[in-house]
Amino acid sequence: MQKEITNYQDKWPLAKVKITELILDIKNVRLDTEYESQDEIINDLFLNEEAMGILESIHQNGYFPDEPPVVVKENGKFVVLDGNRRVVSLKAMLSPNIAPSKYAAKIEKLMSGRKAIENIDVHVAKSRDEAMEYLAAKHTKTTRKAWSALRRAYFYYAQKENGQSVEKLIERYRGVDIPSYIKMYEMHNVALSLKGTSEEIKNKIANKRTFPISTLERFYSDKYIQEELGINFDKITGEATVPSGDDFDKVYSRVITDIVSGIATSRKELSKESDRKKYLDSIINEVLDKTKIEKKKTKPAFSFKRQKKAYREKNTLVSKKIENPFDCPGITRILWELQAIDYLKFPNATADLLRTFLEIIIKKYLEEIKSLPAPKRNGGYIYLDDVLKKIKSDLQTATNHKLVQVISEIEKNKWYLDSINHNPEVFAVDYRVKEAWDQIYPLVKYIFETYNKNKITDQA
Repeated sequence: MQKEITNYQDKWPLAKVKITELILDIKNVRLDTEYESQDEIINDLFLNEEAMGILESIHQNGYFPDEPPVVVKENGKFVVLDGNRRVVSLKAMLSPNIAPSKYAAKIEKLMSGRKAIENIDVHVAKSRDEAMEYLAAKHTKTTRKAWSALRRAYFYYAQKENGQSVEKLIERYRGVDIPSYIKMYEMHNVALSLKGTSEEIKNKIANKRTFPISTLERFYSDKYIQEELGINFDKITGEATVPSGDDFDKVYSRVITDIVSGIATSRKELSKESDRKKYLDSIINEVLDKTKIEKKKTKPAFSFKRQKKAYREKNTLVSKKIENPFDCPGITRILWELQAIDYLKFPNATADLLRTFLEIIIKKYLEEIKSLPAPKRNGGYIYLDDVLKKIKSDLQTATNHKLVQVISEIEKNKWYLDSINHNPEVFAVDYRVKEAWDQIYPLVKYIFETYNKNKITDQA
């Protein structure tokens, strides 16, 4: 018996739906993440996913009927699984004020004297799971890819561009190192604006998935480099100012070209502080034929607005607002040290403490809820791997998919913390330690909050 080829056109009926009845998908596969609101998706689609270009194309050429959006009906609403950019463009044509402010006036002008499209045909999938098979086949064979660090930076900066202050973003996205992402966006944007790079290099810089941003981050995070090039970062917000003039452009262009071409990497020229100093000095001597770059700090070359308010610098990793819910002095002492230690000065000690902290709080939590795994052999120890697997299994049973993904990422990347313990050739650097804490924090938060709730319930 011959197996039929799937024909989605026959499988999923067409329905005519009002644009206003379509809901953008907060679990959008194309965008690789989950959003908190419709406004957040709309903002990101316009600022980072070229929705404005699609809107202008529809305005000029019309709306083509050859590929209707795919939707699924959930809780009585039509949720767009494929075609979010087209749908948001049509929505903005109907209501320009939903777009970010930098686009709203332009859309309103475009639509002056024009009647917006109010209804379109959509394919209605029978379920989200069924639609995932279609999307996986259509878009790269995977249903979800993790955002690159640079793509995350562009997402957070998009919220800033839409009027939110960096302080508000820090408050909103607790556990995320917003200032680091602000630095990353702005220094990448400087790279995009350089006059001394070729078109080929510019195209590689513009690719947010493949550009080696961690290498550039290692470069601009170095204090000697900041001082020599005249780069300044706001200590709280991370907002950047860089010198104007050809000297800076020439040096930074050469550095970016070396990074993109693989000549300068985090394992070679930019690995250690002494290597970075030697590398920069050689670039300055070669490119400018003089020993020091001219520092012009009077006028920033790019329009990154700095916050005028002065703040005290904080170099601690773990917030003092986090309190140990367990009756366990060992956890209390380690938490106190993590809240006090300067991770910029002592990244290796901080990394060591982080790994210990993660292991003992998971063990204590599992012990309290009577779910601690047995040692693999009599008289043996229970290791971090053991308790991570156990809590991940418990969360899978409870269908807590978000935290399961968090633990999967911890398992994937904990080699770094392990290596600092065991490999004399591996050492901690501050931004990697910060990334490790950001990755661990959602699990720490879950354990502490869940145990607190259970404790309150038991006492009641």
